[in-house]
Amino acid sequence: MANHELNCTNAECKVESDGKCVEGYEVEDCPHVGGLSLDDIPETEEQAAPAPLPEPTIALASGEALSRVNTSILQRRNISKSIGLIGPNDSGKTSLISGVYDLLQGGPVSGAAFAGSSTLIGFEKVCHLARVVSRGVAPHTERTSRGADATFFHLDIYQESVGITSVFISDRSGEDYLAVTDQISLADQFYEIRRADCITLLVNGSQLADPKMRHEVKAATPHIVDALIEAKAIRKGCRLAVVLTKKDSVVISQDPDRVQRDFGELVESIIRAHAAYLGDVKQFIVAASPQDCKHVSRGEGVADLLLYWLNLTVSANASVDYVSPDFERMIDLLTDVRSEE
Repeated sequence: MANHELNCTNAECKVESDGKCVEGYEVEDCPHVGGLSLDDIPETEEQAAPAPLPEPTIALASGEALSRVNTSILQRRNISKSIGLIGPNDSGKTSLISGVYDLLQGGPVSGAAFAGSSTLIGFEKVCHLARVVSRGVAPHTERTSRGADATFFHLDIYQESVGITSVFISDRSGEDYLAVTDQISLADQFYEIRRADCITLLVNGSQLADPKMRHEVKAATPHIVDALIEAKAIRKGCRLAVVLTKKDSVVISQDPDRVQRDFGELVESIIRAHAAYLGDVKQFIVAASPQDCKHVSRGEGVADLLLYWLNLTVSANASVDYVSPDFERMIDLLTDVRSEE
């Protein structure tokens, strides 16, 4: 053993002063004696400090709808609002997304103006088939694939009193949301709902107007909300917009008043069941991409919904300064409000 200061765990031992073990052991053999010298410490090679992790990057050059990761990065840059769209198959989620985009091409809506987007190509893709230039027989939008991860469409919206607010609208297959009513554990994957500032539940107006389907719609739609709240996928106090889509089908149906009564009863059933859990609940009727534009205007009701997403109060009798879009390219209409601030 190298020469160094000795220490003994026996309080009566004086080995550190006289070098003798109180129990008669040879110092080297005593189990109570220990010590440590610099000579006993093996030399180790100094390891280089780990390289710092790179700053997160975002691939926006494609202009397509955003992934969860890229959405999270963009949400840190401005005040942001996340909108979770839910509804069964063919309830009109993709049509509503394209309708919001087209709405803003006509200019500011009650002071809310388009200020940019990182998903322009994604918007143009979902809008194309609903436009005349697609030469389609009827307005149409692509259906979101079942089982695919949710994606997000991004809009920067400028308001003079607020500045820029980034709005992120989620898109996931309606079949996935409907499946959660049978298997509640599926709600664990709905991260776009857990992070939402406003949940937007879509009700298919065409199906609600169909005498053969109306009862199924009235029963199945609230069950989606029931399942998501039971799974705690919807945050307590979250605002809920319940939207009757395809107003054109409702207007030309045999009994449009009955359809609106059914819709009102559906909304009231949700309020009765979850008033203590949810925040504000409001109903809307829209025609985002109507097949029949003789009775309703394209984009009707979408402006009020957009303002609700932005958490702006709109009177029921107020008129929104909405101009019907002429569908020029959004990139040509964009004014860089950031440079004006």
